[in-house]
Amino acid sequence: MRLLSVGLRQFRNQARLDFVPTPGLNVLIGPNGAGKSNLLEAIAILCSGQSHRGAEVRQMIQDGRDEMALAAEAEGEEPLSIDLRQKRGRARQMKVNNRTVGRLREWMGRLPVVTFSPEDLDLVKGEPGGRRRAVNGVLIQVDPDYADALARYQRLLEERNAALRQIRDGAAKPSVLEPWDLSLLKEGALLTLSRQKFMDAFGPRVQSRQHGLSGGRDRGALVYRPSFHVPAEDPQAVAETNRRRLAELREGEIALGSTLIGPHRDDVEFRLDDEIAKARASQGQARTLALAWKWEERLYIKERLGREPLCLLDDVFSELDPDRRGQLTDLLTGGAQCFVTVTDLSAWGAADTTSAAVFEIHPAGENAIRR
Repeated sequence: MRLLSVGLRQFRNQARLDFVPTPGLNVLIGPNGAGKSNLLEAIAILCSGQSHRGAEVRQMIQDGRDEMALAAEAEGEEPLSIDLRQKRGRARQMKVNNRTVGRLREWMGRLPVVTFSPEDLDLVKGEPGGRRRAVNGVLIQVDPDYADALARYQRLLEERNAALRQIRDGAAKPSVLEPWDLSLLKEGALLTLSRQKFMDAFGPRVQSRQHGLSGGRDRGALVYRPSFHVPAEDPQAVAETNRRRLAELREGEIALGSTLIGPHRDDVEFRLDDEIAKARASQGQARTLALAWKWEERLYIKERLGREPLCLLDDVFSELDPDRRGQLTDLLTGGAQCFVTVTDLSAWGAADTTSAAVFEIHPAGENAIRR
């Protein structure tokens, strides 16, 4: 797929921005606060339904405004249009090819995307939430059933936590938890087993890529650490085992007003030479592992969907040393349509700009101006 145009209206600090990219490498330059990252975030939301920054879409309406809108046109085997509108206090509205859609699966994977931001450089040493988002970011695009299960699980988790707080405050009895427990366990088991299957296939790929990027000096590995116990590759067995655990944890959950086990507490452990990389890896080694993940993420999505994902690189070149800048440049030259943000071309280091289209983004501008 190729992105033809993007439009932003009242999105974050951007009252209006229109962008017509080229099919290959697009470099967006401008001062901090100009809206470069906002443009990439808008593309990510239109492609995957979520921000690579971890923020909620309803939080992105421009200050002083009541609604915002995003739109994109793309082409591939057939034309594709995606429109999103978000009003304050209302559910977002999505249209694909002028048809209203209500579920993630109805547009996930139509315009696949891989994002790489400074937060991803902390994938190895950062908090578990970032690694869960990385796993979800792949699976919601290649597995519609996973996207549906994740949406249901997140809704159930919010409702169950609200019920736990009501019980703690004396406004409800513990028995009200039973229907939420059953549903949460069912959806959580599906997510856990899907993640396990994905990591069994994806982990060795990242390990091999990391070994090559490090010049054979380091031997990395990825280990999925589910919060649920997994006695067998069977959703019912997983749900039953963890039903007993929920019962054992109930008193503590009520006191905290929070669900203590489930996929929302999973982690992915990066290892380096048989040691936990979070504690052992240097900054350079950790970033090589993160780069290996993103490289294989792009290839994995392409293999599963049969089309090249867009690549969004948000202000990462300035965070890398020359060797890793070169490796990232190699990733960009693989045929994907790519979008890179930098404050100026010097921040891109030694990367070749001869084949790139360079656009300037200005804080008060309404269009991305090509140089």
